[in-house]
Amino acid sequence: MSTVALREALRRAGLSEQQIEAELQAAIRLGALDDRRSARVRARALVLRGGWAREAMHQRLVQQGYQPALAEEALAEAIREEGWTARAAAARLVVKGEPTGRSARRLLARGFDPALVREVLPGVEGMEEGG
Repeated sequence: MSTVALREALRRAGLSEQQIEAELQAAIRLGALDDRRSARVRARALVLRGGWAREAMHQRLVQQGYQPALAEEALAEAIREEGWTARAAAARLVVKGEPTGRSARRLLARGFDPALVREVLPGVEGMEEGG
């Protein structure tokens, strides 16, 4: 959990700003709250789970409260360590026997580039260059 996410959870629980800061500092001191370590774990989980384009994974990390630069660093490390490629991630989402249009919509909704979608699903309708 990121510091931002924990801060929000404590706010929702009704703690005062002073109590929130005290809880955050205690968690940091105990080693229970470490944004760098947490971002790396979350990034690795996204990469291993697959199903998202790189930018979409980055956005998910930022939405979870990680600073963009930290999210980028963690994601780049996970991608490098796991050998992730957009093409392989997209190909895993293609369901054999499913209409190609449905697969194409899924890939596009998960942030994959239209050119990559055309590569993974050759001949898919509505994916012509420039359209």
